[in-house]
Amino acid sequence: MHMREIAFLTLGALLLAGCPKRNEFAEPPPPSVTVATVAAQAVTVFESMPGQTAAVQEVEIVARVQGFLLSKDFEAGEQVKKDELLFTIDPAEYQANLESAKGKLSSASAQRDLADTTFKRNKELFATQAISELEMLQSEADLDLAKGEMEQAKASVQRAELDISYTKIKSPIDGQVSREFITPGNLVGPGVSDSLARVVSLDPMYFYFNLDERTFLKYQQLDRALKSKQKDARLKVSLQLADATIYNGEGEIDYADNQIDPQTGTIEIRAIFPNPNRLLYPGLFGNVRFANVVKDAIVVPETVIQKDLAGDFVLVVNGENIVETRYVKKGARVAEGVILNEGLEAGAQLIVNGIQRARPGAPVKIDSQPVPPAE
Repeated sequence: MHMREIAFLTLGALLLAGCPKRNEFAEPPPPSVTVATVAAQAVTVFESMPGQTAAVQEVEIVARVQGFLLSKDFEAGEQVKKDELLFTIDPAEYQANLESAKGKLSSASAQRDLADTTFKRNKELFATQAISELEMLQSEADLDLAKGEMEQAKASVQRAELDISYTKIKSPIDGQVSREFITPGNLVGPGVSDSLARVVSLDPMYFYFNLDERTFLKYQQLDRALKSKQKDARLKVSLQLADATIYNGEGEIDYADNQIDPQTGTIEIRAIFPNPNRLLYPGLFGNVRFANVVKDAIVVPETVIQKDLAGDFVLVVNGENIVETRYVKKGARVAEGVILNEGLEAGAQLIVNGIQRARPGAPVKIDSQPVPPAE
């Protein structure tokens, strides 16, 4: 081989040796994530149920006697006391009935006195055999009849006096009165008119709601625990109003129905709230809440929970620093985060930061720098 050919081959080999490999790829390092060790803890869960307020006492004001409405004796919407005058019915007819009844009573009283005198005289005459036994018995029967008629006359007077009292329509309770439903001048009474007005008590105030079977069993456990410490203790509750504010007054459960409704699977419960400032009115909607301590709860920040077509899931790191998916079942929200009812156990390494960089099945680098559990 000639020297020129040898030199050419040597130069070519050197050039080939100096060229880099086209398919060589440097794998990037695994992404960094921050994990938190999942631990079971006791948390306070507020059970919240919708319901509606109701007055402790609510009375429809009606006329008990018939007559023309003479006057309305209150201002619509004002607070009234028990036995405070609300309406007046024209009493003229009933006053006349009373005078007539009193006249009949006087007549019956006179008849009774006459029959008594006659009986006593005939009793003496019969003793001397001046009259027959039949006459004696007749005078005794006349006295009994006169006594009966006098009692009837007394009852008529009492009835007439009662009718007179019914012409003054008074509030049977303390409370707030509505507007008048019928104005003066109209004929009112049984068979003629319905309610004249309504009076409702405002302090205290009831709140009715329903519990499903699961929540009712929790309530029963809490109630028994309270009563084991104090016999007359009642479960305390709070009230969230329709504007999301918490009512400034603690209530307590004072009643539970005696059976579960088979149609709805719920039971009616009642709480009672003090209402001195009359902020609560009957018919307000809201949510009653009571506290329940859940032991050994798994609680995670809500920001770590993701969702796909299969459901809610979180990402964890296994012992080989590989990301795994854990599908979970969310429970109640608490101050510390969200309770997970299923899918995650204590001791798991939960990814709390760097979630967007983690991929299931891929390795990650665990950042030892503690970072608050929030994205």
